[in-house]
Amino acid sequence: MTTQLTSPVHPTQLRLPGQAAAPEGPVDPFMMYVMHHAFRRDLAQFARSVPRTPVADRATWRALQSRWSLFRETLHHHHTGEDAWLWPLLESRCTGAEREVLDAMESEHGEIDPLLTACDEGLAAMAAGGDDKSRDALSDIVSRTFDHLATHLAHEENDAIALVQKYLSPQDWADLEKKFGEDSRLRDLLTVAPWAVKALDDDARRDLGPRIPGAMWFIARLGSWSFRRGEGRAFAYDPDAAV
Repeated sequence: MTTQLTSPVHPTQLRLPGQAAAPEGPVDPFMMYVMHHAFRRDLAQFARSVPRTPVADRATWRALQSRWSLFRETLHHHHTGEDAWLWPLLESRCTGAEREVLDAMESEHGEIDPLLTACDEGLAAMAAGGDDKSRDALSDIVSRTFDHLATHLAHEENDAIALVQKYLSPQDWADLEKKFGEDSRLRDLLTVAPWAVKALDDDARRDLGPRIPGAMWFIARLGSWSFRRGEGRAFAYDPDAAV
């Protein structure tokens, strides 16, 4: 009599446009992939909008600056949580060679931060009344920020998430997600929920349907009207800025 060994059944991993990889394993880090999609989408929109927005249209520059703050704060929360909780947990469990991946994750965060600060300053200057030269400089820094962040997210999806799948359990991941969301307020969710699902196609929404609690979809719909209005103001000169 022979004993047949069966492979563990792992969740089907979410794949979204622009995503570099989705390593197989016991953890379903779907919300990580949703956030990454939103970060890529936002920077692509800013990269298109900055050179197209007329220098003299200060109302739109102020709207862009406000919209940038949402992106910036959400990305900061995401990276801070990874540095505080995710990378240290993985580092406590992985081997020496694998820790180089985690060191690179933190190092890449540090390389992106000054680019984000330069974008902060450039948008503030345009909202206060910049010129063509200022807009050109801002367009360049936004494009470079997109390139750096896209490279980092791809590295994370390929290598860091592979370590998540190797060393963390679904319960470990659930505990981490609880930490990431423990300071969230309803007022924040009314903005972040519609922001997170913006521009996801029907296939992605169908895949996300059973993963996201109904209450979160309700909050996304509840905040969508105000969010859409703000998107229209900020990305008024980007015909590809679908909501």
